[in-house]
Amino acid sequence: MSFKLDLISIQVEIALNAGDALLSSCTKLQTLLKGADRKTVHGIVCPMVAAHYGETFADGKWANSDCAAKRKANRIIGAIVGTTPSQSTKAAVNKKALAAMVDAVVSNGLTAKEMNAVIAALRAAISFE
Repeated sequence: MSFKLDLISIQVEIALNAGDALLSSCTKLQTLLKGADRKTVHGIVCPMVAAHYGETFADGKWANSDCAAKRKANRIIGAIVGTTPSQSTKAAVNKKALAAMVDAVVSNGLTAKEMNAVIAALRAAISFE
């Protein structure tokens, strides 16, 4: 198999430069948004990204929840405040509820993949706000 190394080299250089520019920009954004919580950063960044890509973001929600703009906004927000929302306090685990969930998983013989799907569906089905 033959590869066009000269063209590949150019694209690798472009990718490296873009990565360096993204890192620099995100570092500046971290400074500009210092002290802002994830929700605040989300409220500032998402409308800007939506406008750039011609998508709609209103009332804290994307009109098209599967659009590329949403994924790009989430990557930028993740680079600014981290990829997972921070929890200021740890929640105590309800041992009785945990035991019931474990029993349900075991009795149904769920695989790890099926368990992950159940957790994702559970999170999607419940509003924690």
